[in-house]
Amino acid sequence: MTEEDVKLTEMTNVLPICLAAFFNDMGADMLFAFYPIFFVQVLGVAQMKVLGLVDSLALLTGFLIMPLVGRLADIRGRRHLIWIGYLLLLISRVTQGLARVWQHLIPAKMLYQVGRGIRNPPREALLADSVPPSYRGRAFGLLGSMDTFGAVIGPLLGIGLFQLFLNIGVHIDEAYRWIFFCAAAPTTISILLIFFGTREVLERPSERRRRRLGFSILLRDRILLPLTLVTMFFTFWNVSENFMLVCGAKVLGIPKEAFWATVLLYWLINVSFAPTAYFAGKFSDRFGRKTPVILGMIVLGALTMGFAYASTYIIVGLLFLLHGVYQGLYRPNIQAWVADLAPVEQRAEVIGTYKMLVGLSDIPGPFVFGLLWDLYGLKTPFIVGGLFCLLCAIMVSITVPKRRG
Repeated sequence: MTEEDVKLTEMTNVLPICLAAFFNDMGADMLFAFYPIFFVQVLGVAQMKVLGLVDSLALLTGFLIMPLVGRLADIRGRRHLIWIGYLLLLISRVTQGLARVWQHLIPAKMLYQVGRGIRNPPREALLADSVPPSYRGRAFGLLGSMDTFGAVIGPLLGIGLFQLFLNIGVHIDEAYRWIFFCAAAPTTISILLIFFGTREVLERPSERRRRRLGFSILLRDRILLPLTLVTMFFTFWNVSENFMLVCGAKVLGIPKEAFWATVLLYWLINVSFAPTAYFAGKFSDRFGRKTPVILGMIVLGALTMGFAYASTYIIVGLLFLLHGVYQGLYRPNIQAWVADLAPVEQRAEVIGTYKMLVGLSDIPGPFVFGLLWDLYGLKTPFIVGGLFCLLCAIMVSITVPKRRG
């Protein structure tokens, strides 16, 4: 670790925020790779559009509250909203494990997205507030890396626990449920880290102060507006990990008993995401956010089309590795870019408004993807989605200025 890296971790709030992300994602990814198999084989859902529908309904709930949460965070402070969001994530994991039919997952998944909606805008605003702009890419990259280091450990821990449950005689379907229950435990540490380890770094403005709406700020910004529009289009066609896992399982013929094969596929995403996120953030601090964002879109477009022709475990595994590269290039730098452009006094609200708009475009995406799959087969949605991702990379390079002025 360089001297600059050490300095970054010593900045206010950076380490507790990143460690909280580490523990929460350790729990989240204990079960995330099990979720599609739990949905399809334990709950017995055969149509992919149902999987897309459940995800879409849950996303709608979380995204709609983000601007309001951001506005509240700008007025009342960020910290308490972050740990409350983590608490809702904990409750959601327990209730998902209790589901007996797919309809039971709808309120649990909604609660999960509400937790993320309450947590994310204040967390990103507090992190951006806590570091100077020259370190912001690295800070968001470190957040993504710690997220993902937890996600590297989580699936392996999930495999070990799952095998333990089977060895002590737990029925395979109930073993899937126990993974959800165990995944709630690490998030308790995340709650404590935020509650005791962070502090507000900006003075709260007076409630009587005239404030513009986040929508107004986005509409008048010559970078934020085209960036938001293009990323909304990009998010609509962005293939989810759930569909990648189901595709991999179907192409390779992975049965329910070979759960470890599906979990390891998802684990590959995190292996490549963790190092890519930090170094891409470091690159963007020096050379700007635009280049890694465009590269991330290109990588996603190429790998999405690759799923249409994948036929061996090695090829499918390589595509999952590339998905981690895409996430490392795109996610931390789009977050840092929006945080850079948002006015300091309304940073959380602008982040929340941006996330809501981009998130709303994601709501019909999984359903449309699943519907195309049901109607035209596996290849069509992956080819169409990949082409549109490449188109979005071209649109960002042409329509979004690199900097103001």
